[in-house]
Amino acid sequence: MELFCNKCNAKLTRSPLDEADPKTLNYTDQEELLPEGKYFLAENSEIHFNVEITYLVNTKSMRIMNHSDSSKLSGCCGPGDLGTLNQVCSTCGHEVGLIVGDCWIPHFIGISQNATRLEPLW
Repeated sequence: MELFCNKCNAKLTRSPLDEADPKTLNYTDQEELLPEGKYFLAENSEIHFNVEITYLVNTKSMRIMNHSDSSKLSGCCGPGDLGTLNQVCSTCGHEVGLIVGDCWIPHFIGISQNATRLEPLW
């Protein structure tokens, strides 16, 4: 699977992602939830969001950046708010997902299917 920005068509994944086996998910606080190059459907995880998140991805697998509004990156030890999109397309600034890197939860990027596409627009 590859992900593209819904607004500018930029490729957001560093390389194609393969679906993770649920047995490989690591729910340990402060560790990567998924192996690099993997994704998992958010609806099948133990994590619940206050915004629409479809895919969970390893933090090193995406080409996106932090939101310019630093209030969206709140947390005690790193970003941890599950209710706000805090990651944007590095080409156009379109909100595409959220990064979680706080101490009370495993680390990952959650991607909104409404802000991304699986195929390029052109």
